[in-house]
Amino acid sequence: MKRLKLVTGIALLFIFGILVGSTGTKFYLERQYPRLRDPKTRKAFFMERLSKELDLTQDQKIKIGEIVEQIEMKRREYSLQKRAEIDRLIDGMKKDLNDDQQKKLDALRENYRKRRKAREERQSSL
Repeated sequence: MKRLKLVTGIALLFIFGILVGSTGTKFYLERQYPRLRDPKTRKAFFMERLSKELDLTQDQKIKIGEIVEQIEMKRREYSLQKRAEIDRLIDGMKKDLNDDQQKKLDALRENYRKRRKAREERQSSL
């Protein structure tokens, strides 16, 4: 019995450590890198970092800035394509569901969209 309590206690302590560590990491990253969420501040952040690390000239900053802008546009396009692909796959999933299950799935998706939008708004206000 004592051995079972010891093993259970150690397992709980380990799980608690994982939870605290992952939560702490999440908060650290949200506070440390909020500027990476907004496209304009992301570009400014990368340009500042590249300029500092590579000691770019003014002419190089202009040329590199154009390339960073192209990268940002490609990133946005990819994100939209990814969302469209996920929507297409989920719509395909509906073929195997009955009407009640389809309604529940639609409700789950809508709930997810609301939570994602609220999270994005919360993060953009940081």
